[in-house]
Amino acid sequence: MDENNLWRLVEEAAAGAADVEEQAERLTELLTGLAPIEVVEFERLFEVQLARADRWDLWAAAYVALGGCSDDGFDYFRSWLISLGRKAFEVALADPDAMAGLGYDDEDFGDGEALMCAAGRAYRRLTGEELPEVALPPGDTTGEPFDGDDWDGLVLRFPRIAARFDVT
Repeated sequence: MDENNLWRLVEEAAAGAADVEEQAERLTELLTGLAPIEVVEFERLFEVQLARADRWDLWAAAYVALGGCSDDGFDYFRSWLISLGRKAFEVALADPDAMAGLGYDDEDFGDGEALMCAAGRAYRRLTGEELPEVALPPGDTTGEPFDGDDWDGLVLRFPRIAARFDVT
């Protein structure tokens, strides 16, 4: 399992899925076709991508689009961002405001919680046991923290997202 395989599986699961819930179930099915050690490696690589997106600018963009975004909400948002596939993920990392131009259903925006559980469900189906914890170095959200009380400043910082979600 490598990063290319992770993205292939995520994108294959997304093809034709009605929403992230269905994508997560499809991903679970795809992962159950792998050896348990590969499922563990998938989870590790998934966590690496979540860590790459653990940035204040992405959190601020999610905050604007969602009208607020808690710690857990930001976890789900980053998972949702992965659900969009590699190209969209990289676009968002390069320019968080560019997420406004990505193709997705606004109703599902930021709700990737189900995808975060796919590897764990697959591992339980394969082994009857819980997915082992993946060892990643602890990390903090990177970049410059935003001020959630400065709504006007956030809207100015992310004008395309504010326009798409009709935020003023």
